[in-house]
Amino acid sequence: MEAVTVSLLKSADSFLIRAVVSNHAGQFEFENITNGKYLLSVTYVGYSNWHSKPFEITSRHVSVQVNDIALQPIGSSLNEVTVVGKRPLIENKIDRTVVNVDASATNTGLSALEVLEKSPGVTVDNDGNISLKGKQGVIVMIDGKPTYLNPTDLSNYLKNLPANQLDQVEIMTQPPAKYDASGNSGLINLITKKNKNNGFNGTITSSAIVAIYFKNTNSLTFNWRQGRTNVFGNYGYSYWEGFNDINIDKSLRQDASTPFSRFTTQHTFGRYSDRGQTFRAGLDFFADKKTTIGFVVNGTVDKEKFTSSTVANIFDSLHNFVQYNDAQSQNRSPQSHVGFNANLLRKLNKGAELSIDADYIFYNTQGHQYTNNYLFNSDKTPSESPYLLNGLLPSLIDIYSFKGDYKQPLQGDAVLEAGIKSSYVKTDNNADYTLFNNSTQTWDQDTAFSNHFIYKENINAAYLNLQKHMKKFSVQLGLRAEQTISEGNQIIKAISFHKNYLQVFPTAYFTYQPNDNNTYGLSFGRRIERPAYQNLNPFQFQLDRYTYEQGNPNLQPQFSNNIELSYNYKGQLNVSVNYTKTTDIINDVLIITKQPADSNYTTYQTTQNIASQRNIGISINYSKQIMKDWSLNAFINVFNNHYKGIIDGEYIDVGYTSFNSNFNTQYTFRKGWNAELSGFYNAKDFISSAILANGRGFFSLGAGKQVLNGKGTIKLNLRDPFYLMHFVSNTDLSKGVTHGRYVWDNRRIILTLVYRFGKAMNNSTQRKTSSASDEQSRVGGNNNQ
Repeated sequence: MEAVTVSLLKSADSFLIRAVVSNHAGQFEFENITNGKYLLSVTYVGYSNWHSKPFEITSRHVSVQVNDIALQPIGSSLNEVTVVGKRPLIENKIDRTVVNVDASATNTGLSALEVLEKSPGVTVDNDGNISLKGKQGVIVMIDGKPTYLNPTDLSNYLKNLPANQLDQVEIMTQPPAKYDASGNSGLINLITKKNKNNGFNGTITSSAIVAIYFKNTNSLTFNWRQGRTNVFGNYGYSYWEGFNDINIDKSLRQDASTPFSRFTTQHTFGRYSDRGQTFRAGLDFFADKKTTIGFVVNGTVDKEKFTSSTVANIFDSLHNFVQYNDAQSQNRSPQSHVGFNANLLRKLNKGAELSIDADYIFYNTQGHQYTNNYLFNSDKTPSESPYLLNGLLPSLIDIYSFKGDYKQPLQGDAVLEAGIKSSYVKTDNNADYTLFNNSTQTWDQDTAFSNHFIYKENINAAYLNLQKHMKKFSVQLGLRAEQTISEGNQIIKAISFHKNYLQVFPTAYFTYQPNDNNTYGLSFGRRIERPAYQNLNPFQFQLDRYTYEQGNPNLQPQFSNNIELSYNYKGQLNVSVNYTKTTDIINDVLIITKQPADSNYTTYQTTQNIASQRNIGISINYSKQIMKDWSLNAFINVFNNHYKGIIDGEYIDVGYTSFNSNFNTQYTFRKGWNAELSGFYNAKDFISSAILANGRGFFSLGAGKQVLNGKGTIKLNLRDPFYLMHFVSNTDLSKGVTHGRYVWDNRRIILTLVYRFGKAMNNSTQRKTSSASDEQSRVGGNNNQ
């Protein structure tokens, strides 16, 4: 029989894993199924439903052959039969947490960054830095490929990636040895949507976002498969407008033994606009049943502009108003990046498998910045000549990467994995600053800011990983070795450095499953966090007359050792306890200085290895289908961070206990309606070793309905209706006390339309892997919330 629906379900709770329809010969097949216990459900209009007995996929039994299935006709005819498979929002697995993005109505119209903000254990601060279970240093990958962006540029990219292009979010706090060792707190893999059906299929999505400034996101996803050829792709376009409203108060002094000699109150209002485009296209050729050859090209074209106006009022030690600085600035950073990937998957005899990936990725940013500063006395007379700075900031990055992975099943229900990887990165940053000469009325090169920095890095890696299953007990042991060779060269200032080091990264996983309902796990891993490329760049990025950012070429990598104990009950309740010790933490810091012959203080932000950190935490995630139409997911993570180190010559020893939590509850009504309430809260905590952030959070309301005979969906999302979300930070160091408050365009009404076209026939798998597993998370740029 043709077009019979066959569903693969988890035997424990009947959650839908995948569904296919039989071909003209009545045949069906599921491929690349992870180990576990399953059952089959078969449905067809006019016939009784059929269910198989539970069966298990293991590393030893990698395939299951199903005998002929006979369906029995129903005696009386049916008017209509609808088969609906619904994935849960959260899936708790022993080695990862999986978020199914489309399972949440309030994810529509959001960005990928905002989806992460709502995900269990994930925290996103005001600058877009991502933390996991209270720890910074997360590697973000897309379809198994690194983004090659540093935290600020990664935040900007994810802000412009529509959530409707995402299928799943995989959160791994302890990745195995086959993954790059980078990422202090773990790895987050964003899996994009891939339609795998025969014929031509696709989805069109558009969201209108009503806020103080209108926004719009659009995406098209398509797939065409015929015979041995599969072509796929997606395209997204985002129109984004928004604002930042920032108030910062500073109390400044020479050191803790002297009284405060300067006070400033600074207000900045910034407007930003962004026209972002993302694209991805690929081809899979199934040479035979065991060989797949694939090609993928993906990229972004982004035109971002940020214009700000800042007024900083300056007071003396007696709080008398003495000066104010009026600054107007604009940053334009048109960026483009294109990546090419070629991959081969070959299935060998007795379950062995060989995969090869090669990548080339380049980034091109043509930044342009100007800042005009006018310093006045309290009576509004000029205090000095205008400070006018103009900068051209081109940046080029080339990345080459190759990796090979081999998997071999062994006797005794064991699996051996091995692989190699080599990557080469070159970044070329040329900052050309000119300063207006008020005497000659000409633009002269500013040698203090101008520089030309070239950085090269080569990482060579190899790993071994062994898995062994013994009845109720399983073990996985891995070892990864990575050699890093890097050099940096400041051409104009004739300063260079060279580094060469080899490190090993062991991993171990122990699992005990006494029955189907209970699973216990213990894991250990050592990880590395290398500096972002732009953080090594010594350039100064001017914000206003007395504020700038600067890189640090002396940064060293940070290392962490992680231990985690976990318990999982029926896939519904997951409890984990973790301990992490991190050395040479890479943190953003504020340095306060005073320029010669200037009574005012200058504050600049840089990155340093400033401290060690100890993190202890316990997290609980509960995901349950309470009733047939009502589901609930709740997460809480309680942790304590303790920092010890030196910032700007001052010894710090601070600790704080905090928590973060989120929840999501959904209810399904008749006639295709559904509703959802979700939210999160991050309690007061140090977001670095010196910056204490107040508690922050909000909630969202969403609803949706299927239309156009199931081919379309309309969704409405009210995000942060009471405008609860804002960011407040405090810094207390010997040279200064800082208080900041940040507000942005967070309250939004989002209307989303989804239309699915094409005819589903027979599912198959397509492989979208990459050799890039670390480097792409370390490219730099700008960010606006």
